[in-house]
Amino acid sequence: MNLEESAPLTPEELRRYDNRTGFDLVCCKAVGLPVYKITVQALTQLRKPIPPIEEYVLKAIDIGLASEQDIAGFLGLEQPIVRDAMINLRISEDIDLIAPDSSLMQVWQLTKKGKETLRAAKIVVPEERTFDINFDGLLRHPRWYGYLESSLLKPKDLRNQGIIEIEPSPNKPPELSDLKLKDVDAIIHKIEEKIKARSKQERDLLALKAIERRQRFFQPALALIYKAKDSDDVQVAFAIDAVLSNEHEEAFARTDGVRKLRILESLRESTPRKLAEEVLGHDFVAQAPLQEVEALKEEVSAAQAQLEEQINTTRNSIEQTEDDEAKLILEQQLQEAQQQIEGLKAKLDSRLASVPMRWLEMYEHRPLLEQALNDSQERLMIISPWIRASSVNQQFLQQFEKLIKRGVQVFIGYGLGEKDNDKRYPSDIKAEENIQKLARQYKNSFVLKRLGDTHAKILISDTKFAVTTSFNWLSFRGDRDRTFRDERGTLVSDPQKIDELFDSYRSRFDQ
Repeated sequence: MNLEESAPLTPEELRRYDNRTGFDLVCCKAVGLPVYKITVQALTQLRKPIPPIEEYVLKAIDIGLASEQDIAGFLGLEQPIVRDAMINLRISEDIDLIAPDSSLMQVWQLTKKGKETLRAAKIVVPEERTFDINFDGLLRHPRWYGYLESSLLKPKDLRNQGIIEIEPSPNKPPELSDLKLKDVDAIIHKIEEKIKARSKQERDLLALKAIERRQRFFQPALALIYKAKDSDDVQVAFAIDAVLSNEHEEAFARTDGVRKLRILESLRESTPRKLAEEVLGHDFVAQAPLQEVEALKEEVSAAQAQLEEQINTTRNSIEQTEDDEAKLILEQQLQEAQQQIEGLKAKLDSRLASVPMRWLEMYEHRPLLEQALNDSQERLMIISPWIRASSVNQQFLQQFEKLIKRGVQVFIGYGLGEKDNDKRYPSDIKAEENIQKLARQYKNSFVLKRLGDTHAKILISDTKFAVTTSFNWLSFRGDRDRTFRDERGTLVSDPQKIDELFDSYRSRFDQ
């Protein structure tokens, strides 16, 4: 599985994760959760067709004991227990009752089916077998991955794709003492179920003897980094196949993963305010009504969430009612709630349009890039360290060429150093070549320059807006520095400040 080339999450998918009370979603990164493929040597036996007591009753009858009293005495069991077993065996047609004419005593014998049942029970003996199972290095117990088994990555896959490795805790392979018999037994049963079409035998796990082999793998996941709104508290969640795993989040927190990966330090180095002050100036940032805007956004978000809950309840009521008049009233309520949501959005948009700058959530970046490509009329500037196929795909290139043909003056600055020193996929190299081809074809209106030190990430569209951020515009997967950065940004809508920012970077293209 190639996470680098797979489709990035949509803004709607990312927004869905931004719902943690008191926290902001500031970053998401592809990570590998530790998994060990282990070969376990085990002692097993085929499951017998009958319970042990019934098996021994059959054996007693087979050697000539024919009465309930004799069988109970021979087995050393109470007579009611033997009686219950014999009733079950008769119901299952494994034994039958005969009463000779010369005696009133009940005499039991095995039926043809009973002889076959006893024969099958006699041949069951313990055997040693090996099983290949997976052990979760963070949760520290065996785990069944089902269809996700095929997506497990090798260590070299993580290195090649620039995926961050989450270390196991403790950082060592599993030992026999780490395996619980019931956990392994449950997984073996799933393995047996998977091959049931080829084998009707069921197997019981008796004991674990040794671990013969251990191989390191990783489960692809998305790490979601949340930072508290009013403190330095950081929480890390993990989405596996788009589903949040509370188990992995709790295990990562217990192992002090935030400190080990220096996540808080990385976030402090890349806060939106720090970047904004560096690029836009301390005074400009200080004058913006940022707290007022954030308070309004939270107010609108809370009201919208309440209205959406009301809408869901109303929709369920509409589906359940058969009264046409009641249904009409509910539909009117539904329409009114939807109109209120639109009104809240319009109120927020109106206020945002009137402020010189505001903070930008990480999932707002790509819609702004789309807007810039589609709506820019005079100029567009993109500064981004990396050009990657995950962003510069065929759709992007088509939009980009249409932009140039509209007569928009375009500037793209990219690159760290004189050339990319990291390992790139052929598709990434092709993406850069496609951009270079357009620069040669439209050299009068498109300037592409390798700046060599483009730590800045800038997007400027006409005098409509400018964005300074940690988000990599031309690489949705981000650079491969394997760090967690606060990927929120700052949107500037003040035309004079946008001109100043454009002019400061425009001069770099002439050097």
